[in-house]
Amino acid sequence: MKKNTKTFFSLLLIIPAFLIASCKKEETKTEDLATTKKGWVTGTWKQKDLVLAYPIPNPFGGPDFPVGYSLYNLAPYLPITGPGITCSADNIYAFDSTGNFTITGCTELILPDAGNSGKWNLQVYGSALHLVSTDNKDTPLWINNINSTDMKLGSLSFTIHFAEFGADIPVYILLEK
Repeated sequence: MKKNTKTFFSLLLIIPAFLIASCKKEETKTEDLATTKKGWVTGTWKQKDLVLAYPIPNPFGGPDFPVGYSLYNLAPYLPITGPGITCSADNIYAFDSTGNFTITGCTELILPDAGNSGKWNLQVYGSALHLVSTDNKDTPLWINNINSTDMKLGSLSFTIHFAEFGADIPVYILLEK
């Protein structure tokens, strides 16, 4: 009887181990995620906002401007940089499925190297959107957030030069379909 009990308990320990080891685990495929992101990027986007990616001191006194502060609110107070910010407010970005892009609107301040047309592609498992201008200048933009209707582009290395402060300030471009 003791031998049967030991065998029974041994089988109780061994059988679950085999079952767990033999189960196929589901893996997230990075190719599928990149394909999904490519589908989301493809289409026409309107620039919804241009916001700070890093807090900056308020040059007019008062509290600092926080991350996410709209540059459209600041533009009227910036005589040199402000018109470029305001001009980009109605930008339209079109990304077709064959890898071409066009930007209707002002790109001189926010995307000077991308220009108004060229090729686009996704890199780093669909996390970086590269805009390659017609004269082969590459503008990489980190995709901070994306879904089928909203996209947030930029990073701390994506900056706009503010002549008023003599500084390059990190920004995000917010787009919506």
